[in-house]
Amino acid sequence: MRIRLSRSIVPNLFTVLNIYFGFLSIISAAQDQFVPALWYIVLSAICDSLDGLMARLTNSASDFGVELDSLADVVGFGVAPSFLVYSLVLHDWGTLGILVSAAPLIMGALRLARFNVQLVGFSKDYFTGMPIPLSALTLVSYVLYFSPEAIQTQETLQYGLMALTATCGTLMISTVRYPVVPSLTPRGFRDHPVLMLLFVAAALIAIVSQGTMLFPALLLLIVSGPIFSAGRKLRATVQGKNSVAVQENGLQEGSGQSDARDERGRQRSQPDDNSATMDSST
Repeated sequence: MRIRLSRSIVPNLFTVLNIYFGFLSIISAAQDQFVPALWYIVLSAICDSLDGLMARLTNSASDFGVELDSLADVVGFGVAPSFLVYSLVLHDWGTLGILVSAAPLIMGALRLARFNVQLVGFSKDYFTGMPIPLSALTLVSYVLYFSPEAIQTQETLQYGLMALTATCGTLMISTVRYPVVPSLTPRGFRDHPVLMLLFVAAALIAIVSQGTMLFPALLLLIVSGPIFSAGRKLRATVQGKNSVAVQENGLQEGSGQSDARDERGRQRSQPDDNSATMDSST
């Protein structure tokens, strides 16, 4: 019996690895091995980026792959980081800790469901809402930046972790736009040079610093989304007001010209006073 392997097995293999590394992260967090749990989530993010690349290279994108990728993201970037922050410190905060730690899982699942529904007509220039891998990597980078031991012993860092977790959850289901990282190809560098240079610089900084400096870079990216969205809304408002003013001016000018034409018409229709006098004297 001959077994036939489809080309889609290559990208789907990376998607399955995304699930596997997410599961390993959960096991490590349950055993209080938080640093390995953090890096397993990073490996999930790498596999998540590679499955799309492999699908494009092998021309094997499919609806099955899209659905499997969403399920993998729920595990690798929803369940794993939620369980990680809960096991790390939020289990000491009772019901509040449970609710906050569940935000990456619940909000991430809602965001993925919305993304799949809106997949038709999806803009390739931006994401609506923070992508779930970005949320997971931000939480991971926060713990790496301050260290698990410091977070467990300093209440201020625990407040920061809860605030960051809740913020990431809120941004995932928001309408804030985040740019799509172009593919690592010559065309990607040609079409988006600034974005690609920033992405490469951030990746190099993260590698050199062994992940400790990844948090400031991701924090800037997170803040840039709401800032640029507010700027777009402000420009749209200003442009809308300007267009209304131009239309009103046009209407006023048109009304003035119409009144002038009517006045000239009335003047032509009225007989000249001198001509009327001469006609009466004759």
